[in-house]
Amino acid sequence: MPEIDDVVTLVYEDGEEETFSVEDVMELDGNTYVILVPEDADSEAEDDEEVEACIFRVETDEDGEEVLVDLDDDEYEKVTSAICADLDEVCDEDEDEDEEEEEDEDEDEDEEDLDLDEDEDDPFDSEDDEDEDKD
Repeated sequence: MPEIDDVVTLVYEDGEEETFSVEDVMELDGNTYVILVPEDADSEAEDDEEVEACIFRVETDEDGEEVLVDLDDDEYEKVTSAICADLDEVCDEDEDEDEEEEEDEDEDEDEEDLDLDEDEDDPFDSEDDEDEDKD
């Protein structure tokens, strides 16, 4: 079974070879799918740069060897929808964490404001002090 960060070399019908890094492995409806990213693109890509990925179903042939099988259009749609749903969950979790951090920062700022207010001289206190001095 391919694992994340494994290196896979695909050999095309014309004999050309291309090396990929395993980006993800997922189970869906009893099948195993692997998401491959070109190895050179994996290290060169910027965070906001899109990288083209390939998705294959993992099967075992009659010799017991694992082989990667192309997906038909319907299966491709099903797998990409599942991937997008997973990414949405991760993005939602990240957004929740960001909101919590912002709330914490706001609370810290409010506390700082309170501290400043406490440090400032209260005009009423000074009058009381003056009254005490007169007595």
